[in-house]
Amino acid sequence: MTYNLVHVTRTGKERVHPYTSGAELGPGDVVRLEGRDWLVERVEERDDGPARLVAKPARYRLRLRHPDGREELGAFRRFRPDAPRVGHTFSTLEDGAPVSWQVADERLAFEEQGEPYLDLTAERDYTEREDQPDLPEHELEHALARTEAPEAAATTLARAEEAGLFVELVALEPGEAPDWDEAASYIDTLILDEIEDDLLVTCGVNPNSDPRDTWLDTVKERLRTDLEQFRADVEGDHDEIEEWDFQDGRVFAAVGSFEDEANPDSGHGWMTRLLDVSALTAAGFARVRKAELQV
Repeated sequence: MTYNLVHVTRTGKERVHPYTSGAELGPGDVVRLEGRDWLVERVEERDDGPARLVAKPARYRLRLRHPDGREELGAFRRFRPDAPRVGHTFSTLEDGAPVSWQVADERLAFEEQGEPYLDLTAERDYTEREDQPDLPEHELEHALARTEAPEAAATTLARAEEAGLFVELVALEPGEAPDWDEAASYIDTLILDEIEDDLLVTCGVNPNSDPRDTWLDTVKERLRTDLEQFRADVEGDHDEIEEWDFQDGRVFAAVGSFEDEANPDSGHGWMTRLLDVSALTAAGFARVRKAELQV
């Protein structure tokens, strides 16, 4: 199936890309283009050419549906290749003990500002009762929103949800310190083939006008600056990056919009870009949705 994928750039310009799919696409489908995941909001049929897929930056929110009917909502998260889908299993904490869940449903939904997101509903699957040695990955976000974390965590997640903003979370294992030198070395060894198209743009490259032989230097310069600013903030006053203690480890949070991902002065931009290129992973941080914290 051939489509024209339509989205609006961070500068407000409409872009149209030819897109071919092996299956028919519709509202709620997620497609990957130029290193970015896009959520199809609607399909516009055309008499003069392929149908148009009107898309927005893909994001999701995880909804826990408890056996008593009570529902618990997570924050809006940027959709990445490891995002949960139907069938995905994970665990959370209940009264200090892990309990297991499975994503049972996903649907297109719209928040109060009218922006689309993928609403994922998870239900208890009681795997923890089967005496298995290993439970599924731990979903730390929901534990942070409860009493196990400082009040600041719940406040930040609620503020982001109300404003329809993205939340990025990374964590350090108990007793672990960031390896900043390793992250800097990782950035120095990057090659252009490892840089996704979307990251080129968020790092300040204009592929339509900038000479190709300048792209890598531009990206590395931005990432080095991001790392320096991120480090200074987490070791300093936390003006952009919040820090919370959790289960003897440390969790770091940044809140921002789609536009902030390209902002050189935004903590959300620093964290997003450094995560996209895996520089924070090299430093020892784990992205929180499946953080390997001791729980």
